Formats: sequence, C-alpha cells, structure tokens
Amino acid sequence: MGTISEPSKRRLVLLAQLLLQQKVSRITSAAINQLTGWSDSLIRHDIASVGFKGGVSNGYDVSELYEAVCIALHINSTDKKLKCCIVGLGRLGAALLDDSIFSGTEYEIAAGFDPSVNKTEILRSTFPLYPASRLETVVSAEHIVYAVLAVADKDAQQIAERLAKCGIRGIVNYTDVVLTVPDGVAVENVSPVTALKNLSARMGESKV
Repeated sequence: MGTISEPSKRRLVLLAQLLLQQKVSRITSAAINQLTGWSDSLIRHDIASVGFKGGVSNGYDVSELYEAVCIALHINSTDKKLKCCIVGLGRLGAALLDDSIFSGTEYEIAAGFDPSVNKTEILRSTFPLYPASRLETVVSAEHIVYAVLAVADKDAQQIAERLAKCGIRGIVNYTDVVLTVPDGVAVENVSPVTALKNLSARMGESKV
C-alpha cells in the first residue's frame, strides 16, 4: 500500500461514515456511486489505495471494508478516547457545548476556553470551561491533542500558536484565517465561508 493522496483520504473518511450507516452486509461500487456521485473508477482507486482486496462481483463486505479504511487512515484504531477542546465560546463555539455530537465516536471534549471569564461562568456544559489564560496548563494536564478553534479572526493566529506550543497536534479551524502552524500540527479549515468557496470552485470546475 503506497501513500494515499489527500483527496483520497477525504473521500475515504466520508466512505467510512457512509459504511457505518449501511443496514446491509454488502455494498457495490454502483451503490456507492449513487450515494456519493463518485465515479466507479474513482471508488475502486480509493479502495485499492488502502490495500483492500475483498471486492467481488456482488460488492464489498461492509464491515471488512470499513475496518480496512479505518486501519489505513489510523481512525478508530484504539478504544481510548482522543481528547479535544473548544477554544472560543461565542455562538458557534457555544453550539458545540452539546457534546452529544461526539457520542459514539472516538473523540471526547475535555475542556472549553474563552477569553471572557463571564462566559465560562454563565455557559453550561458537561465538561469544564476555563478562561483562555489557563489554556496551556489545562491542555497539558488533560493530555488534550485536538482543538476546535472558534475565536474571533483577529485572535486566531495567536491562539493557534499557543495551541501548537502546548502540544496540540490538530486544529479544526472555524475561522476565516489561513493559519500558520509548525510542522507536525495539522489544520482542517471548516469555516462556512471556506466551505462555500470550495463548493463554488467545484461547481465552477464542473461547468468547464
């Protein structure tokens, strides 16, 4: 199994989620095509990239394919929860305080942070909320590895640098700022504006 390209990784993550939702034991590339819009050749290429050779004329075994994708992408590879934090408890960050979003996944929200002490005292959640001044101490003590960044754009780069320095390995970036982070720290940009621009780009490509 060689290196998996970034576009393939993104599709495979979605494929894993799709496989979890299936109520059948086998699925064909044609069925995946109907659900995703990906071409048969692209589906076969992505599945081959994880080293899975279990495809037959009547499709793929759903559970075996799911396991192969998870192993290749290093997801769901441990029973231990991966700890995350939310930084920025405005409207967007506060919406994520409902940690039922992460129920049944390998991720656990362990802490929330905000520059406003008032917000951390007023908002309610099932996990502790702290002022941003305690970010480094709590992240280190709780062994938090991922952060959801939902601060104001003007604060995004500074907070990202603090997160990287205290051991955060991955940042889900809900801001519109293009973050600069050290090697070894991954960033996933998911702001609504960025997502809409990606959609516009894809729609533009389809018209060419």
